[in-house]
Amino acid sequence: MKSVPRLLPACLSVWFLVACGVSAPGEDLPSPRLITQDFADGNDGYHSQGTLLHGTAYLAAYFANSTVLFEGRRRRAASRLEKGELVADMTLQVDGTTASLQPCTASGAQGATRACGLGVEGQGTCTPGTRVTMTSGGICHRDIPGSCAGEPVMRICSGERPCEYQGAGYLTTGAPSCGISACPSAYFTCPASGIYTVLAGASTPGNAWNLDLASDMGVFPATTQELRADKLVGLRLQTNSGAMTGPQLEVETVTNASQVAITESPGTWDPSGATFLYGVKVLDSDAQPLGRLCGSNPDPTAGSALAVPVRGLYDTAGNRTESTDAFTFGCDYAVIAKCYRWGYKPWLDGAQAGPTTKAHWSCTRMARADYCGKGTSYTHDGTPIRLWDGLSPTINAPPANPIPPAGVEFEAGWKPTGPACLSHWRWKTLEASCIGLSWPIYGSSGQVTNDCRYHPGEGCAAICDDAREAALIYGANVFNESASH
Repeated sequence: MKSVPRLLPACLSVWFLVACGVSAPGEDLPSPRLITQDFADGNDGYHSQGTLLHGTAYLAAYFANSTVLFEGRRRRAASRLEKGELVADMTLQVDGTTASLQPCTASGAQGATRACGLGVEGQGTCTPGTRVTMTSGGICHRDIPGSCAGEPVMRICSGERPCEYQGAGYLTTGAPSCGISACPSAYFTCPASGIYTVLAGASTPGNAWNLDLASDMGVFPATTQELRADKLVGLRLQTNSGAMTGPQLEVETVTNASQVAITESPGTWDPSGATFLYGVKVLDSDAQPLGRLCGSNPDPTAGSALAVPVRGLYDTAGNRTESTDAFTFGCDYAVIAKCYRWGYKPWLDGAQAGPTTKAHWSCTRMARADYCGKGTSYTHDGTPIRLWDGLSPTINAPPANPIPPAGVEFEAGWKPTGPACLSHWRWKTLEASCIGLSWPIYGSSGQVTNDCRYHPGEGCAAICDDAREAALIYGANVFNESASH
């Protein structure tokens, strides 16, 4: 959504203010309420504020120098954030050697079953348990690219280790396509590791040959193995600009957020399936445990919380920056995670930060009642709010019942920097003296004499008593009503 100019010339006239649904001078007080509703109705925008931004002292997790635990061994991997999920690309390697990779010294050794004269043709990845066709072409596999010359043979081994015919890790041997082509094909079930290694050579050692292989499933040739979901248990990320010193974060558990129940609507953490939540522990530079990443839950009975990966970095003052090097782990009781859970997922904007990212940032100010825009919270954990936004299309639509229940007031319109404007009610009850907006000045009649809606200019007080005013006059993109303590 494009920002609306803070003061539109047309809105400086009383006639236009009335036409826009904005109160004219002398009508500062909200209209009497005729209807009340249940404020705790999860289907009408009810949520709860929190005092914590990250929920942890570790403000960033870096992609560089990350490692994974694969088949009991720690390996280097290139990690990244894809939507709401961590992904790691582990570089494949040929793990060891075997007799079949040595030159043939005895005469008569030939064919795919021999124990000499073969080489590593390549490695591939696939989904464990799926049926894979590996071919070099031929009349039976015209839909799969591939070719050969001479009379090549091939052997397929499980994992990254080369194997011997019928030995440990052996999967299958290539055979002529359709029984007539000199170009071999093979069929096998993808192993549990999701990796296989192909050995090949001339049927008769020393003869000229060429082999161009292709598979119908997965990737061949492959140089990396993509690890997701529970394959990331053991993933370690750095907390100090990718350096290999200082605390590290290690993933202990991985859960799809669609499987995590919550008390707020819609009843699951994120029904989309595109978000994963991680149980994370903190390690020192010697890999000794220091505790849980999310161990400061304000609810002492709730235990350690899960963390959601969120694009961008937030400092302790609540300022956000884009980053291609690192991301934020938000503990699910803190507002970075809350605002993500409420629908403001930065990845919805695509590769570049856009309206949803800005709304997420604005939401983190609102969810902490960060009136000063400096990272200080002026609320209590669990304070109920009703929120909505001005995005197009909306992520959180305006309340079905526009009249707040008793004890609840329209509070503010919000921007990434903090409140764009505050309602009369909030100005009168505000305790945050550091706020950057100009305070209202009340005249002898009790009316505000420096209300920006009617007296624009330097030093005017940014007052809005509904979302329309907040968006139209002040450019706010997120709005809320709040219960007062």
